[in-house]
Amino acid sequence: MRRRAELIAILVLALTGCASVPTSGPVQHYQPSQGGATSGVQVAPLPPVDGATQLLIVEGFLHAMGTYQSNYAIARQYLTTQAATNWRPESGIQVYADGYPPAETDQSVVLIAPLAGTVDASGAYSSAGGQVRLDFGLVKNDAGQWRISNPPPGLLVSKYLFTTGFVAVDAYFASASGAVLLPESRFVPVADDGITMAVNDVLAGPTSWLAPLVVARPLPDLRATAVTLDSSGVVDVNLPGEATAIDGDQRERLLAELTLTLCGFDQVRAIQVRAGGSTWFTADGRTELTPKIFASMDPAAGTSMRSAYVIADDHLRRQASEGNWIDLTDVQVGVPKVASFAISGSTQVWAGVSQDRTKLISGPVDGKANRTLRTGGVLLRPAFARNGELWSPTTKLTGLKVYREGAAVPVSVSGVPHGNVAAMALAPDGDRLALVLTQAGVSSVGLLRIRRSDAGVMLDGWRPVAVDTGVTGTSQILDLSWTSATDLVLLRLGADSQTSVGVASQDGAIFTEIGPGDAVGLQAIAAVPGRPTLVLTGMGVLYRYDGEFNWAVASTGVDAVAYPG
Repeated sequence: MRRRAELIAILVLALTGCASVPTSGPVQHYQPSQGGATSGVQVAPLPPVDGATQLLIVEGFLHAMGTYQSNYAIARQYLTTQAATNWRPESGIQVYADGYPPAETDQSVVLIAPLAGTVDASGAYSSAGGQVRLDFGLVKNDAGQWRISNPPPGLLVSKYLFTTGFVAVDAYFASASGAVLLPESRFVPVADDGITMAVNDVLAGPTSWLAPLVVARPLPDLRATAVTLDSSGVVDVNLPGEATAIDGDQRERLLAELTLTLCGFDQVRAIQVRAGGSTWFTADGRTELTPKIFASMDPAAGTSMRSAYVIADDHLRRQASEGNWIDLTDVQVGVPKVASFAISGSTQVWAGVSQDRTKLISGPVDGKANRTLRTGGVLLRPAFARNGELWSPTTKLTGLKVYREGAAVPVSVSGVPHGNVAAMALAPDGDRLALVLTQAGVSSVGLLRIRRSDAGVMLDGWRPVAVDTGVTGTSQILDLSWTSATDLVLLRLGADSQTSVGVASQDGAIFTEIGPGDAVGLQAIAAVPGRPTLVLTGMGVLYRYDGEFNWAVASTGVDAVAYPG
């Protein structure tokens, strides 16, 4: 579980003339997490002043939309009476590219800018293309003051104001396929009632994309009656009386969902839930709930204790301890030469692709009883799913094979764009798949749902992830992995033939470049939640990410690297 906090400093609009510049307001403190930026302050918006020009009215309105207020009361003051009555800021957000200020014409003020993304009423972000073009319809009211008659249907904010005024929280939902939670990022305003919004996001359920993978909501219209946070960091969630009808497994799942979601806020240590005046408790009688209690359902739990494995000099080796990158322990000698490999989550089985990428070999980690599972095609790096399945992709998606207990099961795929597969990564929850497709030298990243049955595996629901790296020129995605339950780490080849690494949120809302600045010829990446990201060069140099563009050489002479998956 993680909560990303980007810069919390609102851009102060350079208002001149009769208008006042907002220079004070309530301060909200947030701690940045991995991939975040520096914390700061929010500047509260001010209402319009008499005599403000059309342009200043629009600028003030844009600023007011980028800073949360209850019912956006200040922003409404920039609108005509009818527009203020009809405006629905809660309906969603349009996020437009930075660097496109509103322009004043002879008759009105117009904003024209590329559309970067949208946020629906539930707080879920989606990458978007196209253009925002809005004529604000400036008219004078009875007092002779300019007001906006044509606001956007919801909020309209720049990318900068979006990343500073809103924070992503992972909302968790119980998977229908097993005892694990599936995360979806939801953006809530930087505000005191952000925790309440997150509670109601969980109660309302997942987006339509994730819904087929999760357990149906017991009471889909349920809302919290009160949510409070005490000084010790415990959130008290009060539910209405009808919630007492939720019992047994449904209650246990909902407690897990709320606990992992709310403990993603830095100021939250634990939660407790009440319904109809009675305190809920877990199956073992606990009422004050922390993520540790539900560690078995946390998709990222346990990975922080996994040592990295490398193949070098025909030896399969493992870190002696998680922090020791010098002493590697031999676990198998005489390992076949491989281009890539994977280790099961139990660390009992390994699987590798031969150097010519035509054979898939698998066997016990601590023995030599290896066998060839498949031959032919151009095989990519294998992967083990959370449930123990072995996934073997090829450059053609139709060549994907999934093995259960050593036997291949049928795989069907629908709705995926044309292109060759460049890389594949199973999410830590095991129910979602990240895929890199390449067509005509252009890479695209997307997510697929994984639906399992006794008869086999079905992949569907292709959802593009627009990776806005801010880099000019064409860049290809060479490899990817999951560095958290909701973040992807990407290995990119730029137009200048230089390789680099960045972290992208699974919804495409945030991208952070992390280097390395001096490493060249990167070919593969290995990552799991809670462990350092590793990148491997074609010359066998293994780099370890230590943060803030700080990469250290972890080992040399390495043929392939993997974390247990």
